[in-house]
Amino acid sequence: MQQVRWGILGAGRIARQFARDIRHAPSARLHSVGAREHARARAFADDFGIARACGSYEELVSDPDVDAIYVATPHNFHLDHSRLAIRAGKAVLCEKPLTPSSADSEALISAAREADVYLMEALWTAFLPAIRKARSWIEDGRIGDVLQVRADFGFPAPYDTGNRLWNPDLAGGAMLDIGIYPVAFNRLMIERGPEQVTSVVRRAPTGVDAEVSAILQTGDITSILSCSFWCDLVNTGRVLGSEGWIELPSFWRTGTARLYRGAEQVEQFEDHRAGEGFEFEIEAASQDILAGRKQSAIVPHALSLALQDDMHKILAAASDAATA
Repeated sequence: MQQVRWGILGAGRIARQFARDIRHAPSARLHSVGAREHARARAFADDFGIARACGSYEELVSDPDVDAIYVATPHNFHLDHSRLAIRAGKAVLCEKPLTPSSADSEALISAAREADVYLMEALWTAFLPAIRKARSWIEDGRIGDVLQVRADFGFPAPYDTGNRLWNPDLAGGAMLDIGIYPVAFNRLMIERGPEQVTSVVRRAPTGVDAEVSAILQTGDITSILSCSFWCDLVNTGRVLGSEGWIELPSFWRTGTARLYRGAEQVEQFEDHRAGEGFEFEIEAASQDILAGRKQSAIVPHALSLALQDDMHKILAAASDAATA
């Protein structure tokens, strides 16, 4: 079977999940990893049995035996690191958010189009079978007319001004890091953006958004979305309709979708995954690349730009609460 030969740009936590799950993607093979220090790349490569360790990102993207690059660095570096790979003629799967701003996302998409290479935002949630099943239940009318979407994602992150989550110079803040998941869930379920947005933001002493709560109105659909670095939230996605409702626990990584009529659960879907869930997006991106496509049908460039628009509308509409 023909396989895409992948290189990982970055050797952090998210890169490790990619390296663990790629073994479950039949159309993909992990060839190399690059880090700013060769010792770190070598240690990562040894952990996962990777053939080549590169001591610079330039060395990684210039490897003729690499077809595609997974950009796994913090999101304030996504534009530069993705463009580096694009200029080398490599297909790119870039971690979410694609960039910290709409303008940078547009610039990156333009660069990929000009170079005629594949580019996709690594919004792994969109490829999860349980998410696809929930969408099919909606399309089949299993819950009637959609009336509400509710999703939240929060956990207590230790406050450390040196950590990228709290650092404005590193594009810190809850919205870009985890708020994109509820925002994306909303888009994936109703497939359009809001006409009205109301939001409240609690900021950390560094000025980044530590907690965001938003109400979005899209036609007759009300969406209630939230994210937080201060506390654990329910971390569940729900879509409520006139004849039933859908629940997805830990929706951003879910393997389960439940369909209800009133209080009665009438159906449950389980994906029985082999890995941790990244394998679905890795396989989809690899199949796109092998087929010569330049963007994904599930996470097209237009969706990445729409998510940027939604997130920045929420932040712009905010009535800031007191700094915590």
